[in-house]
Amino acid sequence: MKIQSIFSTCLACYLASLFWACAQTVSSPEESSDKDEISQEEDSQEEDVDEEEFSGEVTAPPLKEPSVENDSSSEAKKFFDGLEKIEFLSQYDLHGSDSQIKTQLKEMKDTLQKGEQLFDKAAKNEKWFIAATIQKGNLYFAMANSIKNQKVNEKSDLDSFATAFNNTKQLPSYYEQARTIFQEGLDKARSKKISDENLKILEEYFIYTYYESCNTYREISFIYPDSPLPDSAAIVEEYIRYMHTTKEDAIEMTHEDLGAYREALDSKFNEATEEAISHCEDGILAAQEYNLKNEQVEATRKMLRLLDPNNSVLQ
Repeated sequence: MKIQSIFSTCLACYLASLFWACAQTVSSPEESSDKDEISQEEDSQEEDVDEEEFSGEVTAPPLKEPSVENDSSSEAKKFFDGLEKIEFLSQYDLHGSDSQIKTQLKEMKDTLQKGEQLFDKAAKNEKWFIAATIQKGNLYFAMANSIKNQKVNEKSDLDSFATAFNNTKQLPSYYEQARTIFQEGLDKARSKKISDENLKILEEYFIYTYYESCNTYREISFIYPDSPLPDSAAIVEEYIRYMHTTKEDAIEMTHEDLGAYREALDSKFNEATEEAISHCEDGILAAQEYNLKNEQVEATRKMLRLLDPNNSVLQ
């Protein structure tokens, strides 16, 4: 097999699963003269992501808990039983082998479904509708937080890095499912003219899902510039071994390959950033559609301003 095919396959696998398939080519602690030679050249030419893009921080204010009073009704019982499901998911210790985690995730999803059923029953009473809608969506936040905080016990830093990345990629789907619940709740509350002190809290939860999706993709974008690079010395050796090139030619070809690799990482960074911008835009437009003005809307606007200061949605 030609070395170009080997490296291209490695690069594709490396980007597809972000570092899983090509772990054997990642830089080792040992130093190499070939590696140093290429690294010096790469350092002089590499165009890193502008550090200013990483300097700003935006933090959304904490979400409020809906105000409820136990009236001893059957709906109240269902509501508070549902809160126990949220507590279970929030404190879940997700860890272990792949098979163990698979089993644990099934248990978590079963708990989430039972919680949904309890809140749906509570929501049948208009008195409990808005609070139950908020907590039904909260089930998905609790699920996402447990996945985000999963303990990673991998053999190498590379595996730990990849596991954390794959966990992060799952989070937007939970925020989107929560958003659907909040939006349907808002629509129903407005159409049936259901209103209490919790309605504005529901509005904040709705916009917060856009903020969290935006922030998650921003975090994903940061991963790419920090990605471990393939071991240049190992690539040089493979060129020499499989293509019988001179050392000078091997170094030159490796330099070209690593340049292409950095371009691919930079492209992934841009894709994730664009995805983040899109979610912020959607959140601001949703706030305009529902005529919402709250702290979560402002946090989303600040995030978009950080990512794309001249975005037309901000005008």
